[in-house]
Amino acid sequence: MTNQRAPKRPRKSVGPDRPAYLDHADVDRVMSVLLALVSEVASLRERIDSHEHLGRTGKLPSPEAVENFMPDAEIEQKREAWRDGYISRLFRVLTEDIESLKAQATDPPA
Repeated sequence: MTNQRAPKRPRKSVGPDRPAYLDHADVDRVMSVLLALVSEVASLRERIDSHEHLGRTGKLPSPEAVENFMPDAEIEQKREAWRDGYISRLFRVLTEDIESLKAQATDPPA
């Protein structure tokens, strides 16, 4: 038995050296599934918010009441702020990659 030590491996993949496992078509499929799930979660979040508002006003949050609930400007503004934050959190990695590419494109060569 040899006394050689295994090479030290990074604990997690980060940055441009992150491994890529999917072909472009597969990435498109995964992105489509992801966006469908993101849309469903956002829709569920709005329905829960409608239930909560109906409950606060003392109305019974029935399926019909939720479907017919019309948020006022303040509620809609809060929902929009939540959606903006949600999308930012979901696509943070892509946004950071784009910003990094933009920075590289504007940096003068060394």
